[in-house]
Amino acid sequence: MDKMQENIIKEMGLEELPKDAQEEILIKMTESVLKKIAIETLERLSDEDRDEFEKLQETAAPAEIDAFLSSKIENYEELLQKTVAEYKEEIKESINNLKKSLE
Repeated sequence: MDKMQENIIKEMGLEELPKDAQEEILIKMTESVLKKIAIETLERLSDEDRDEFEKLQETAAPAEIDAFLSSKIENYEELLQKTVAEYKEEIKESINNLKKSLE
């Protein structure tokens, strides 16, 4: 597991789980945060830009897609960071609530 994944596991308080469970949680978390980012992104694009974005997804490299979104959405990087931070807080809160209910 790389350093970033280890930090997430530690930050979320999941160190006591088996490695396979940790990896499964990381995969699900990644899928969820990507969905949230997609929703936030699509909501900010015009209909015309959404059409162009869909076409780019079929043929363009990830760097091209990122450049397109950065050019169309003001403060795109901040949007990404904010969405990830909010998701992490939601997960932490859920974990803490679960731990409290198990005590």
